[in-house]
Amino acid sequence: MAYMRQGLNEESAQKITDIMKSILEVDAVAITDTEKILGFSGVGCRRHRQGGPILTGATREVLQTGQPKVVVDPRLLACDEPGCPHPLKSSVIAPLKFRDQVVGTFKLYSTSPRPLPPYVARLAIGIAQLLSLQMELAEADRQRQLATKARLEALQAQIRPHFLFNVLNTIIHFSRTDVERAREMLVQLANFFRRSLSYRGNFITLQEEIEYINTYLSLEKARFGEKLTVQMKLDPKALAVSIPILTIQPLVENAVVHGIAPKEEGGKVGVRVRRVRNEIQILVADSGVGMDRETLRRVFQEGYATGMGLGISNVNERLVSLYGPEYGLRIRSRPGRGTVVRLRIPLAGGAAGRPEAGPGPAGARAGKRGTAAPVGVGAGTGPGGRRA
Repeated sequence: MAYMRQGLNEESAQKITDIMKSILEVDAVAITDTEKILGFSGVGCRRHRQGGPILTGATREVLQTGQPKVVVDPRLLACDEPGCPHPLKSSVIAPLKFRDQVVGTFKLYSTSPRPLPPYVARLAIGIAQLLSLQMELAEADRQRQLATKARLEALQAQIRPHFLFNVLNTIIHFSRTDVERAREMLVQLANFFRRSLSYRGNFITLQEEIEYINTYLSLEKARFGEKLTVQMKLDPKALAVSIPILTIQPLVENAVVHGIAPKEEGGKVGVRVRRVRNEIQILVADSGVGMDRETLRRVFQEGYATGMGLGISNVNERLVSLYGPEYGLRIRSRPGRGTVVRLRIPLAGGAAGRPEAGPGPAGARAGKRGTAAPVGVGAGTGPGGRRA
């Protein structure tokens, strides 16, 4: 069962079907996603093979209903090829589920025209449930790894040379001209580090993230002076919602460092948060230098222009993995016109943004391996990401 911890893909499915065929008294074993055969071991027609499309109406019925099905009519197991010579006569088909969504099937076959014994049907259902549990555990592990990576990268950023050097230089400057301002900055810098170190778990409230952003912006405003203006519009009804840790701050830092800083006259960074029906809508905008098409194509590459040492690819990947591709980062940008990044956090049960239900794990959607961030490369419209 450990193979399923890799996600639902052809490699893991084939290994599982081979193992199950060797230990169960059946003539064939198959695993599908919602579109194709991921693994097949045993007898069957030449089209009942890995990588081929789902061929039978019985399998499609289980995918649609989410209910196990015992098949005793061999015609329901035939493919659409006229005179299909398959030897399979009966089957048990059980759904594979992730967070209550059907993402595939597990199937046991027999060449006997008699129905498979009841214990085999129960076994198929039990194995399917166990495989489903393994997928959920795999996704939980993946989320822990992503969150741990985010925290480690944020801690690394505390000693990121450019950020620390610039802040300390500003403090030194004020120590000669405005001792009280220098003292305030030292307190803010200490608070900034303390907040980073105090985070526990994978989620914080939106209020906590905003406080962290405000501390960061206070340090940057001291450095940039009137070149940097900040505007925030916050819906009080949204502030208690839980969001993934370090979701907005990297976007704000990218807006400052890569949007405003290169612009001689400076500019404005805006953050807007509002609750709209069953989701939180967040917008981070800057009036900076903007991005061209080629830059937009690279924004989700891991390690490309990071904020707080945390790649925006990590932010996007966590959002997509937690809530589904439709909740990935969205961007609009034009050279010289600034950049707008949008994200949404669904409200689980209408109360908080923790993912109590959602799309499947990496590799579970339609049998594709990994997650796909919706990256738009249009200069002005379309989905996508930020300087990553």
